[in-house]
Amino acid sequence: MEEDRYRLLQKDLNDLKKKLEKIKIEKENIFAHLRENGSDLWLNIDYRKYLKKQRELEEKISVKKREKEAEVKKQLNVLMEKRRERKTLEKLKEKETEKFIKEFLLDEQKELDEIGRQFMSGGR
Repeated sequence: MEEDRYRLLQKDLNDLKKKLEKIKIEKENIFAHLRENGSDLWLNIDYRKYLKKQRELEEKISVKKREKEAEVKKQLNVLMEKRRERKTLEKLKEKETEKFIKEFLLDEQKELDEIGRQFMSGGR
């Protein structure tokens, strides 16, 4: 359950990173195009409007990315805590099993000793 949530959050974070990278590449392409065709005033104005919207979108995505990074970190801590708890429970279970086996073997040895004493004393 926690691992699935962590994977989902990590996937969302990676998607946001890809979106930011796509915007960055697109902006670089537009700047290159502006440098090459800077004389077309209307194209220049349109590109600048588009770049402004892209910057706003980039900022929104960056905010979401930071929030998602915090969620991923929090979920990773939850996941690690659950794993520690599980290991602790496994160790306790192993100790209880060892204790049970030792007690069982000790009881069995006592019974065998009693049978041996009875046999050595010649009767029941």
